[in-house]
Amino acid sequence: MTSTNSASAGPTRRDLLRAAVASGAIAALPVGLAGPASAAPAAASAPVGGFFIGGDGRLCGADAGSTGPLVGSAIGPPGGDLSVVRRSDGGLALFTIGSHGGLIAGFTSATGSGMSFVRHPQGGLAPPGGRIVAVEGQTGTHVHFTGSNGAIYHTTYGRSGSVIVPIASVVPAGTVRPSTPLAAFQSSAGDRFGVAFVGGNGGVHTSVGRLGSGSAGPIAIWTTIAATPANVAAPGSPVAAASGSAGASAFFTGTDGRLWRIPFASLTPQPLVALSGPGAVPTGASLAATLAPTGEFVVTYAGADGAIRAATDAFGAVPDPWVIGPPAVHVAGNPLALVYGGDDYLYIGWCGLDRWFWLIWWWLRRRIPPPPPPPDPYHELRQIISVNPTRPNYNVGVALRGLVGR
Repeated sequence: MTSTNSASAGPTRRDLLRAAVASGAIAALPVGLAGPASAAPAAASAPVGGFFIGGDGRLCGADAGSTGPLVGSAIGPPGGDLSVVRRSDGGLALFTIGSHGGLIAGFTSATGSGMSFVRHPQGGLAPPGGRIVAVEGQTGTHVHFTGSNGAIYHTTYGRSGSVIVPIASVVPAGTVRPSTPLAAFQSSAGDRFGVAFVGGNGGVHTSVGRLGSGSAGPIAIWTTIAATPANVAAPGSPVAAASGSAGASAFFTGTDGRLWRIPFASLTPQPLVALSGPGAVPTGASLAATLAPTGEFVVTYAGADGAIRAATDAFGAVPDPWVIGPPAVHVAGNPLALVYGGDDYLYIGWCGLDRWFWLIWWWLRRRIPPPPPPPDPYHELRQIISVNPTRPNYNVGVALRGLVGR
């Protein structure tokens, strides 16, 4: 593993991590990263798993020193979209659109010792490797994906891994482009769940669902509204969402290159808030967002120079994105993923040309925005050479609690 760390006075977090390992304070984790050890037992005990679909179609995981396949056979097209969530029981669930154009769901075992996959028999609904997103809710894991016919579909998986709400459309055919990215969120109470997307009119829309009773069992009942005026974004452009006990927010890039936030009161969209000036975000950039338990949000993206940038309200009400990862570590606007890792750490992952990157950022404890170069010392960049081909536009997923073994 090749590591790049910015300089800082005194012992670095890498030094502290090495000391902890030497003293036996942190156990080895075959898949996932041990959390930084600078007085952060919560982070150290909550490893993070990184995932992507490799060049041979197999699911791959990123650990502290390499990437490699986690399963023996292909589950979808190389670089296909996937969504990973940590379930309420602590296990992981992973979802993608397989080569048959239908859902493939993977679940860790009760012991976390592996992942088993279920291929949904209903195929032909979506482009293989197409857009998909999941969120954990009070009643199960809610999965949304974009159909080949321009509809958005939803299904709910129960705690056992079985489907408890069958696949059904959220919005009708022709509402969105088949390549439209989606962002999922939940209410603080957990009994409502939603999905945000940019429609054909260039406006951001939200569909909020609740469970009801149908003739054959549970169904989802949806209400779709416009969260913004038309023409604020490019049709079908990416969105991101973050939700938790402190509320929810959605994020998108405007036609003017601004980064925008949609706050929610309960699940009702509120007026837009600009997070940057014009031209700050590449057109069509992929966004990733998360929320701390205390309510602060962060949204990240790869800027025009390939640097990783972040905007957060942890340092003020109207943030402006700044560089947290150096230039040329990614391709402008290409996919990345992040997760709040506990004890104020963020873990950001993405696929480079032949490497997997982890950026570990000490977030809320940095009470003022970092200055221009040299880079912020409160982060650590890890470059992991891949043994399974990756490409810089591959979709990735990250979630707390990596698999125990391959």
